[in-house]
Amino acid sequence: MHGLTPDGLDVIEDVLDIISLFAYHSEERINAKLWELYPMMLHICCGTEGEVDGGFAFEFLQLTVLAVQNFIGKDKETL
Repeated sequence: MHGLTPDGLDVIEDVLDIISLFAYHSEERINAKLWELYPMMLHICCGTEGEVDGGFAFEFLQLTVLAVQNFIGKDKETL
């Protein structure tokens, strides 16, 4: 997803809002396709050990935390 890459920094706030809303308004469990975005969201704020490409959007940590809370609140079993 382009919005969760360094090239998509101009829309990353909107993308995180949309992901958060999709997670919050999921019926019972979160769709598997939406779960594919979960590690990408964590990567943009935290990166991974030894990788220089991650952690480029730490200023959006608050929006990422909100989205993660919605994932956890809606689908604890999958996490």
